[in-house]
Amino acid sequence: MSGAWAPIQIELIQSFRWFISWFATFGIQGFCKDLLSVSDILQKATECVPADQVKTNNHLKNLYEGLTMTEAELQKVFKRHGLAQVSPLGEKFNPNHHEALFEQPIEGKEPGTVIAVTKIGYKLHERIIRPAMVGVAK
Repeated sequence: MSGAWAPIQIELIQSFRWFISWFATFGIQGFCKDLLSVSDILQKATECVPADQVKTNNHLKNLYEGLTMTEAELQKVFKRHGLAQVSPLGEKFNPNHHEALFEQPIEGKEPGTVIAVTKIGYKLHERIIRPAMVGVAK
């Protein structure tokens, strides 16, 4: 590369490399967002199973174990691709990472502290793709 076009060619190559790197990291963001609802449904399904009936009903026990194994495997896949949960219970409210659903006065809690997490948030390689839905101390 020589001549007047050399700096432009170098800049184009660098820009192209940056774009490839960005796409490799965040190109799956839309797919990840779609899978979050699957994770939510699995979590709700396992939460709804009565613990006392799991002990006495073998069919329900097998179904429950299958749901929890599927949920655990999905979380492993998420982790392998850089998708991590954001569960900020007890942390300071951060509007860039959390979405406040309600405020409640709580004695002994500093105002602005997350007191409840109604929906876990997720980040993809440090980028929030779904904020955690939280309740905040007033």
